[in-house]
Amino acid sequence: MERPMDSWNDDRLDELSRRVDEGFKEMREGFARVDRDMKEGFARVDQRFNEVAPRKETEDVIGEIRAECRLIHEKLDRLTHALMVVGLSFGITMFAALGGVIATQA
Repeated sequence: MERPMDSWNDDRLDELSRRVDEGFKEMREGFARVDRDMKEGFARVDQRFNEVAPRKETEDVIGEIRAECRLIHEKLDRLTHALMVVGLSFGITMFAALGGVIATQA
């Protein structure tokens, strides 16, 4: 049966320190590689965006979308106005009919 180790010797402490340093070195290299790859990837994405949609064309499309939205907004305004007129007319007609029925019953 081995007896438990009461203290560490210097060689073992040095070996542990070296292994820990190597682990952190690998980690730092991995982070540097990921950082470099991300920068290259973002640069490619930026370049692709510049190729796909020039600014003038994008502004033209946005202008067309805004014009369509204005047209839809105007149509909804007219529909709302028409529904209010019909509803008020119906209410006034019902009120007049009820008044006529009450007047003929008296």
